[in-house]
Amino acid sequence: MTLAEAVAHYLASVAHKANAYSHQELHRFARAIGLEREVATLNPPEVAAYAEGVVAAGGDVHGRLSPVKDFLTHLKKKGHSTHSLASHVKIPRANLRAAAAASQAAAFETIPMTAEGIAALREEMEGLKASRVDIVEAIRIAAADKDFRENAPLDAAKDQQGQTEARIRELEETLRHAVLIEDKKTSRGARIGSVVIVEDAASGKSFTYTLVATTEADPVAGKLSVDSPVGKALFGATSGKQVTVQAPKGDRHYKVTAVK
Repeated sequence: MTLAEAVAHYLASVAHKANAYSHQELHRFARAIGLEREVATLNPPEVAAYAEGVVAAGGDVHGRLSPVKDFLTHLKKKGHSTHSLASHVKIPRANLRAAAAASQAAAFETIPMTAEGIAALREEMEGLKASRVDIVEAIRIAAADKDFRENAPLDAAKDQQGQTEARIRELEETLRHAVLIEDKKTSRGARIGSVVIVEDAASGKSFTYTLVATTEADPVAGKLSVDSPVGKALFGATSGKQVTVQAPKGDRHYKVTAVK
């Protein structure tokens, strides 16, 4: 089995948890070692040298090497390699501590969302999960062509798989931290889910906005993120309040005429 084949088979087997970053780093590793290399010929020194190069380059060392380490562990477990290659991928403790700290901080994050927004994300996620079978089959068919150097269908299928899995992971993470917003009728001022009608002081024109979390933002539909300049100015505003929005072409002034 070549390294290119091994990576393709591995990614197909862990499609439920491999994200786009994992795909990118495993393909980077395979290209560095040699796509046509027989897996059985991989040796500890070259694996260690690759890992040392990643560490020397800096950046997200943990993120880049963790997928490689998991892949090499898989090769040993499946009997494709006689060496314990994963043990030669050394991730400095400082990088491990940084990754753990980031993960712990993310665990306490909450994302306020409307019921409509949560339902839309769940529907999208289920649709993507349903497409997994077709994507894996496309990879299997494309991988049957042994010429990996010019296999555009295989590359396209793997890219699609990476993008799909990355989006699924993103949706799962968002939904895990999603918190249904409080009833806007019982809160004072505009909140997420509130419909705010404003009047432009300069033109006299009226605009209607719905304040939403960043994940639900859709300016074309009038859904403004509370993290956007206008959204920040309107958040907490009550009817009759004057608000100012800082814009590149100068400050814009609005009067809140209604909060629903």
